[in-house]
Amino acid sequence: MPRPRKSFDTGGVKSATRVLALLELFDSLQRPAGVTEIARALGIPQSSTSMLVNGLIDLGYLAALPDRRVQPTQRVSVLGRWIDERITDGRVARLMEELGEATGETILLGIASDVHVVYIAVRPATRAMRLHIPAGTRRPLAESGMGLTLLSAMPEEEIARRIARAELSREADRPPLDPATIHAEIAAIRRRGHALSASRIVPGAGIVCTLLPAAAGAQPMAIGIGGQAFEVVEREEAFAALLHREIARHFTP
Repeated sequence: MPRPRKSFDTGGVKSATRVLALLELFDSLQRPAGVTEIARALGIPQSSTSMLVNGLIDLGYLAALPDRRVQPTQRVSVLGRWIDERITDGRVARLMEELGEATGETILLGIASDVHVVYIAVRPATRAMRLHIPAGTRRPLAESGMGLTLLSAMPEEEIARRIARAELSREADRPPLDPATIHAEIAAIRRRGHALSASRIVPGAGIVCTLLPAAAGAQPMAIGIGGQAFEVVEREEAFAALLHREIARHFTP
């Protein structure tokens, strides 16, 4: 049986969750928004939204505009600048934008969080037939293409620990994970330099992904090109070559 997870929607943590959801909303919108729109998007009462917004204005994280809308301030953008300068200096965003323009597909940036991958940034596809994956979406670390890619950056003992933790949290009616198969897939990713996943987690969806160069003190990040499974399979080598070429162009000194 999976271990029960404590609810994070209580007390002060509930307010913290709302703050983070609000900031992620602005990252998705990339424009100012009013209280009514924010309340509707977050699914919380307008009165609570007004209190939240006013509190963040007082702290300097939001700025009130003359038309009564609000937007994040520079204080938000500098919060994590010490973690990985490639995020704050715009290199990762430019890489994602250019990959999206070159392919028309969804571009995904992910990190490992315990036994999951979390997509921390998503550049939506411009094609009519496209994946709809919001930032914050999670995928199983030991079973998804990007998850296996991130595991490939970890030492063997850490991989074993993550697989064991994933097994503990697995639904009782699902077959157990096979560590030998997972290690073989990780070895193949290390040899090829990229992973291909097609209809593995979401039927009809696929991704080609690879690691970004390691940064001192920062956890590994992976980037992928996602789309319809049959197209991703057909264009695997082209997508992989594009990823490696553009990563080298943006991150080689």
